[in-house]
Amino acid sequence: MRRIYTAELSLCAVLFLFFWTKEAEADAHITPDYPMADISCYVEEAEEALSQADYELLFRQTGLSKAGVDALKSTGRQAELFTLQERFFAPVELECVPNTIVSRAEYLAGEEKSGQEIPVVEEGDILINFNCHFFGWRNGHAAIVTDAKKRLTLEARVLGTDTAILSLDNWERYPSFAILRLKDVPLEERQEIAEYAEENLAGIPYQLTAGLWPLGNSEKETYYTAGSMQEEEETLTGTQCAHLVWYVYSLFGYDLDSDGGRLVTPRDLYESPLLEVVQIYGMAPP
Repeated sequence: MRRIYTAELSLCAVLFLFFWTKEAEADAHITPDYPMADISCYVEEAEEALSQADYELLFRQTGLSKAGVDALKSTGRQAELFTLQERFFAPVELECVPNTIVSRAEYLAGEEKSGQEIPVVEEGDILINFNCHFFGWRNGHAAIVTDAKKRLTLEARVLGTDTAILSLDNWERYPSFAILRLKDVPLEERQEIAEYAEENLAGIPYQLTAGLWPLGNSEKETYYTAGSMQEEEETLTGTQCAHLVWYVYSLFGYDLDSDGGRLVTPRDLYESPLLEVVQIYGMAPP
């Protein structure tokens, strides 16, 4: 009798995890629930100043915020808004593949295996998505842009690997992403943060529990001291994707953990009041 009861519980647990996972996978990409609008006037009359309402419309139509739209206009690339709009509204084909024993990641499928373009980034920009999940919990992924011209990022990609410099193009394979930028901070300072990350934070082992224990991820407890860069730097011995981004910004005095908990997640970064959206695709704004 006890064996039957245990078997029933095990079956229920398996079914629960299966349906929980399937429910999560249904939210891998969100398309707008409103129609496409004619944005030709914003492309053809590029010299005209845009109002706040114009920027809001373009954001809802292309996923580019004011910062992104202005960057395109300043380089004469405003015609790219048409392509961004088309892909912003287009349905996508997905595949969900294991990336560890217990987690899965979603990518674009089909012939091209590419979705939205990322036309404008700057050093220090932060990339977020929620296309990685542990059964039904979307833990997501995060990265920091280290070289905008070469389109390079620093990432703690997956358990069992070290942090590494990777191509930004990989993010165009995801069915959703957001690009975030530190508000009201000069590009020069953001470049300094990105340069520090590139020169000092590659080759660090992936550690899923990074941040949970003060002495577990660096050689010194001062690692958790808030404020500007320490004169005597700490040695980071383990990190994970969101923790890596949070860590480098914390060294320069910016705490991007929106809920202040020990474990930093992509969601914590996504909801940080210190960051603003540059571009969004396939997901709801923060």
